[in-house]
Amino acid sequence: MLSLTNYSTEERNLYNPSYIGAILYQAIREHQIQNNNKGLPCTLAYLIVPLAVLPRYSLNLPKAITTPIASWVVEYEGELIGFSESATACIDIVNSAILFLLAHEAIILSNEGDYSIKNYNLAKIPALIQQNQSFKRSFLSAGFLGRWFAIASSVESIYTHLGVKP
Repeated sequence: MLSLTNYSTEERNLYNPSYIGAILYQAIREHQIQNNNKGLPCTLAYLIVPLAVLPRYSLNLPKAITTPIASWVVEYEGELIGFSESATACIDIVNSAILFLLAHEAIILSNEGDYSIKNYNLAKIPALIQQNQSFKRSFLSAGFLGRWFAIASSVESIYTHLGVKP
């Protein structure tokens, strides 16, 4: 489980709303591009953050979006033990980041419950991200997850495969 009390001040700052917001923005953007401009279902944000930000998961993501989620989960089931708890621990972090993005009008929430990019002002890979390898890994992982989840059969199947109860 992700407990921020175990982290230093610098590490806790990594989970600030603007940092996680940039990660989510990238996932939403890439999902939208991959899925013919359809937004990212809002519930997927809660899976993207731990998968993209926590090295335990991000370092084991597949190389291609054509890899079925089910087969990836079987291959990495040992590393995914406790994923549900990690996702639960990130709920407040994700909520803060979403509120940050909405308040800054970077994303919108549709009536269907999808997050979409309102404007594409953020560079593909901003300079700040290029300068920090950890941030860059998380940012690129989030983009991959956005594309990967866009081709999945359903949101429910993603949750089921990852062993997370909504």
